[in-house]
Amino acid sequence: MSKINDISFNPDFSLISIATSNGNKIFNCEPFGELYSSSETQLRRTLSNSIDSSDVTSDNNLTMDLATSEKYPTKLLKMLFSTSLTIIVPESDENRYLKVFNLKQGLKIIDLEFDSSIVDVKLNRKRLIVALQNGELHIYDLSCVKLLSVLKLNSNDDTFVGDLSIDDKSWLCIPISAVKNDDMFVKSRKDSNVSTHSTELNSQPSHQQSCIDDYIEITPKVKQSNGVFANSNTTLQDIKDDSDGWLMVYDAINLSPVLIFKAHDSSISKISMSHRGNKIASASVKGTIVRVFDLSTAEEGKVSLSSVKNLRRGHNVAKINSLCFNHNETILGCGSESNTIHFFNLIQEGPCNETGDDDTHNTDHRNSFSDYDDQSDGENHRSSSEELNESLANLLVSKSLKPSQEQEELNNKAKKSWFSKTKSKFIHNPYTTSFLNKIPYKDYIDNLIWEPPRRSFAYIKLPEHAWVSNNNSNHNKVVIGFNGGLILIGSYQSGKFYHYQLPNQHAGYRLATKDSKEDKDKREECSLVSQYDMLSHS
Repeated sequence: MSKINDISFNPDFSLISIATSNGNKIFNCEPFGELYSSSETQLRRTLSNSIDSSDVTSDNNLTMDLATSEKYPTKLLKMLFSTSLTIIVPESDENRYLKVFNLKQGLKIIDLEFDSSIVDVKLNRKRLIVALQNGELHIYDLSCVKLLSVLKLNSNDDTFVGDLSIDDKSWLCIPISAVKNDDMFVKSRKDSNVSTHSTELNSQPSHQQSCIDDYIEITPKVKQSNGVFANSNTTLQDIKDDSDGWLMVYDAINLSPVLIFKAHDSSISKISMSHRGNKIASASVKGTIVRVFDLSTAEEGKVSLSSVKNLRRGHNVAKINSLCFNHNETILGCGSESNTIHFFNLIQEGPCNETGDDDTHNTDHRNSFSDYDDQSDGENHRSSSEELNESLANLLVSKSLKPSQEQEELNNKAKKSWFSKTKSKFIHNPYTTSFLNKIPYKDYIDNLIWEPPRRSFAYIKLPEHAWVSNNNSNHNKVVIGFNGGLILIGSYQSGKFYHYQLPNQHAGYRLATKDSKEDKDKREECSLVSQYDMLSHS
């Protein structure tokens, strides 16, 4: 059986591709049907000729082998929407070649060769991002395949943690722990030369003033951090010393940072950006809590976080290998090695947002983070009341109050305190309620206690055996797509492609506001519509 190296949707979920040790194929998603295959003679010759290099004997031998073989081993295959532009990384000992093709015409556009193995490829209409094993991120202008910048980050072996938005803003989100030093935050002179734009993050520290403070967005997670903002000039090391759970949004068009914020307490394992580029979903290595961050841009161009949602995948630690938004940014799909795929509703519940549009422009950040969960994203088998009580205890011990400064702020917030209005929704423990009522400055902690994380409203259990493997990086890995009320699932384990139907009450991508709390908390299993074998399909 051929080894599956990559399964990918194009950005609009109309096509799905599979890259294996024997070749690659592209299928139409709905209705399902094969469109391209590397086993076709004309396509195979085009691909094999593209690797030809008269200067290297091994490459010549590889070309001859591919021209006479039915196999075309492929490491990665990425598609640009429904266009014929296709990125292919042939599988070899080093995986250092990248080929850009027009598959419809069977033409090679360009070959790219790198000094290190290619780990992942991200692209949209404006940019092509190539992630290498040595930590380098090569940023290209896709219109002319011109190298614009090389970001040198910490090497992460065979995985790339990050994502590129598919809209024209071309924002790239990566963990801040991957950054070696703060050179990229230094205001540099503008120059069209690539070497000037290239960010040498492993060079000697610059004597120029770093401007990291300009990009940091204050979140409730930052408020819990001790010493991050002890000095007025925050350094990259200050952030790294706090935790590995910080994220950076980087503008791949203007080649500059946009935003820095703390997402988790633990290292980040998965990042996904929504289709419109307005939301970022992240999961830590523990995988118990997934967070969704809403981005907003002010008139002056300043990017900030307008809200944060906490999504409870489960209490047991599991590696999350897939995060995907639907087109409307109203549902998030989450796949993990637990072999269960969860679906979360992202629509703001309540009468304040009847349209289901989460992208609020509220500038009062004390209230905009009201559903940010005050808990470590990795602690297992703990109830909400336990986490709440511990948070309160830590707060009372460690938080010093300055009445002269704080009382005025409390008076201004007294009438609109989120805590006083909504505590009954999430505190059901009589002891906890009694305890909170005795706190003299309970409104002060308004921004440090939030609703429990949301649970998934629907789930999928794939009809295939769950593997148990300590060495398989694709253990129960899936890719998730959306097509109207259909859920599209591609399985690395079996090479199967599934169509599932969302539960009827959620087909409109919103929860009924008149449903009871019990109905809203009830999870339903998606029904299987059809399944196909991408490995044997012809």
